[in-house]
Amino acid sequence: MKIFSIINFNASEFIWNLFYSVVLTTFLIGCDFELPSPPPATLHKYNVIPVGMGPAFLIAEDFNQDGFQDIVSANAKNSTITLLKGKGDGTFDPAIHIAMPAEPTTLAIGNFNGDIYPDLAVNSRGENSFTVLFGTPRGLRIKRSHTKTGKVPLGIIVEDFNKDGFEDVAITLTFDKMEIFLGTGNGNFKQGERYITGSRAFSGVSGDINADGNKDIILAASSSAASSIKVFWGNGDGTFSKPESLAKGTAPLAIALHDMNSDGLQDIVFSSAKGDNMYMIYSKGNGSFEKEFSFSGGGGPLGLTIGDFNDDELSDVAVANSRASSFSMVIRRPNGGFIYPTRDYVVDGGTVLAITSADFNEDGLSDIAVASNLKNTIEIYLQRRILR
Repeated sequence: MKIFSIINFNASEFIWNLFYSVVLTTFLIGCDFELPSPPPATLHKYNVIPVGMGPAFLIAEDFNQDGFQDIVSANAKNSTITLLKGKGDGTFDPAIHIAMPAEPTTLAIGNFNGDIYPDLAVNSRGENSFTVLFGTPRGLRIKRSHTKTGKVPLGIIVEDFNKDGFEDVAITLTFDKMEIFLGTGNGNFKQGERYITGSRAFSGVSGDINADGNKDIILAASSSAASSIKVFWGNGDGTFSKPESLAKGTAPLAIALHDMNSDGLQDIVFSSAKGDNMYMIYSKGNGSFEKEFSFSGGGGPLGLTIGDFNDDELSDVAVANSRASSFSMVIRRPNGGFIYPTRDYVVDGGTVLAITSADFNEDGLSDIAVASNLKNTIEIYLQRRILR
């Protein structure tokens, strides 16, 4: 009798669900209801380029100042960086591989010696240091400066924190700390203050968030104990006040600072380890912020980049999906929201950790470079104009 009642219950439930589905489908058809669809595919895969082993970070810049965007990949598994000098048509010169101290995972652009060429700062998780490579007409100079840090450096933030005209470096460490290194103008640095972050910060950015003329630091701080966006208020002399915590409990990973609503203020966008979400925080311009709100990423959203990826003059977000073997294009709506579902692009080989954007073919549109950490390649996606 007990067995019969269970079977009878399941059968009844199945019949009810079937009836519900039929009725719902009939209703939707009758109402001419359309399910949401992703935005148009504005990008097409144009090029695939081998790099070093385990590309973990990408950055785009015109290092040799020839007018074309170059790409650098930080390759953690064989401790190299790969320089790809752009030709301006979506293709690149043969890769240049440069040996680095152990396990480079983060890159940041600066100008540390005062010339016209951008320089590159590279962390070394395995040797507790960061290295500066100098830009030249040929790309990046092998001769470089080498600075020791605390244990296991993670994020690199470049800015002139003490307003002396020389760019400085903030380094986040695995064990919940941040160190400041003050630039001397020749690629060398003096040790500054050290700060407790409360959680490890894999990435950070800098900007004058409260409009006081001093550069602040914003960290994506996340650990098993606590997580939040940490804002360290700059004092203008290379030191920082006690931080403020935003978006608590959101498990931030990668962070970007960008004016997302064209009001002249720098807003915060970050990927999250919580629920495959992305988050945005609007700045009020006086050091205060709106409440964070979430929007959709892909499976395991990690690295992100911001640009106009559908030629509508609105800032969109592209995010590398570490679990989904893809990157997602999250297109902005004019009202400030985002289109869902996202437009996803499958990356051959998967394990997508790194992404960057620039105009790689000189057509005035933002393109994408994304890395497969497993296949040791970079895929170049060029944007095409959509007739409206």
